[in-house]
Amino acid sequence: MSRYRFRLDSVLRVRRVQEERARAQLAKARLEEVEARRATEVRRRRLRRSLDVGLPSGDPADWKVGRDRNDRLAAAVHASQAAELHALELTARRLGEWERAAADLRALERLDERHREQWRSEQLREEQRTLDEISTRRRT
Repeated sequence: MSRYRFRLDSVLRVRRVQEERARAQLAKARLEEVEARRATEVRRRRLRRSLDVGLPSGDPADWKVGRDRNDRLAAAVHASQAAELHALELTARRLGEWERAAADLRALERLDERHREQWRSEQLREEQRTLDEISTRRRT
């Protein structure tokens, strides 16, 4: 009895590696998305606290310092939102890449399974033929 060997086994191994890499990149992108969302929330809370305190009254220099601080906090929130949007887009792109890699892998695995079933059927037919020959020889 011969041993089953899938002719495209090396391609199947490459597809598995590609799918694993795509899955890892997707996980990394999702982690970066969560981190970006957290950073945005932290910066929003800082801006809200600063706005709740309000600008100092009295010395114009203090008022200018407070105003500049609020402007910088608002710019930081804006930058965080842009980073969050970029992370969302990256996650969507990585998800598409993973879906394609997974589909390619599934197609090859189905092909392998079909070939394996054909091989099993052929092995069973060969075994049956051998048993029939043995049985025929004994009868004669």
